[in-house]
Amino acid sequence: MTEVHVRRVSFRGILESRGELTVEAELTLDDGVVGVASAPVAIAPGRLERRRSQIRRLGPLDDEPDFAPLRATVEGRRFDSQARFDTFLGTLPAAVDLGADVRLVLSVAFCRACAAVLGISLVERLAHLGGTNPAMPRPLVNVFSGGIHDPTRRVPFQQIMFAPDLGDIVANVEAALTVYSAVEERMRATGGGVRYSASSGMLSDRFEDYVEPLAQADDVIRRSGYPRAAARLAIDVAAEHLRTDDGRYRIGDVTVDGPELLERHLELSAAYNVGFLEDPFDPDDIPLWRALTSRLRPTTLVVGDDLFATDSANIQPDLATGIVLKLNQIGTVSGALAAARTARETGMALCVSHRSGETEDTVMCDLAVAVGASYIKLGGPRRGDRIAKYNRLLRLAERLDGPALSPNRGDLS
Repeated sequence: MTEVHVRRVSFRGILESRGELTVEAELTLDDGVVGVASAPVAIAPGRLERRRSQIRRLGPLDDEPDFAPLRATVEGRRFDSQARFDTFLGTLPAAVDLGADVRLVLSVAFCRACAAVLGISLVERLAHLGGTNPAMPRPLVNVFSGGIHDPTRRVPFQQIMFAPDLGDIVANVEAALTVYSAVEERMRATGGGVRYSASSGMLSDRFEDYVEPLAQADDVIRRSGYPRAAARLAIDVAAEHLRTDDGRYRIGDVTVDGPELLERHLELSAAYNVGFLEDPFDPDDIPLWRALTSRLRPTTLVVGDDLFATDSANIQPDLATGIVLKLNQIGTVSGALAAARTARETGMALCVSHRSGETEDTVMCDLAVAVGASYIKLGGPRRGDRIAKYNRLLRLAERLDGPALSPNRGDLS
């Protein structure tokens, strides 16, 4: 095994897409190779997610009390694998205050630097580490946002998305632009401007109920002429944020119990061609997850996000048929790949996802391609941080269409 020597680590506070603070790490190896990574930020982390750090300022953070001992602990060490580096991050003494975001930027920066040392792409490196075959995911395009993204709460569901499956990424992105722009124009034509959530989904206080945005998106898709099987809707219910103190769910103007919400999910999925239903219940409502997964038609995925929190220890195959992978939920490359491996071994589909506060870092795209994810959640095709992800996928597709990637290349595990 080839060892690499970490010569220097530096941290800085930077801005994420909402203008809030997040952290970036720059890791330099002994031969001068540099890996850089920055952390996305959730608008409201699920309760099973790991804690993030409190970044207090922009610019260099190396003299901050939380970061100085961390730098001293990492610098000068040698590692012969990504797994050993990530394990080391998880076993640092309590005196080193390491949130999941700081752990993540170190892990990704180390992975990027090692890929450069080996002379391979980040996708190849991740595929080698995960033992996976790279493939292009299908985009999930945020059309309407609601839930915690919208203070009016007229739309209780966090995201209503378009899921094109037209054969290749270029056709899928073109379809995404067509449908999103058509919905956007319809919103403008009905009066008033268009507001956007942090993830570039459209917001509206003009909907009469939570069904109306589904109906509007479905109508635009129908009018677009795309085949129904290749142009479906996806819903992120984010039910953890809809649960009331008495264990029921607040859906628009009404409160329903779990079994009634299950029936509503079944009805909506059938009526509006839904192929992807994420976090339909709170993580604690295990019997409801099992019931929906067993009753929903096989062509609709039941997908766990807050339920699994990208942690292989949380994965139970009978609860869902898909899993959302978010790097900053678990905090390391190795942890995310382990969750992907466990989920795939149990037959689950994989979906790699953005967060509300994104940076220009596009590692999520490389991860999605490397593990051959079925889907990738990108947000709407507006704002530079989201467009960077769309463009990264377009570039990666050219590489996949060219000479075959070699995920087993390299001697650094």
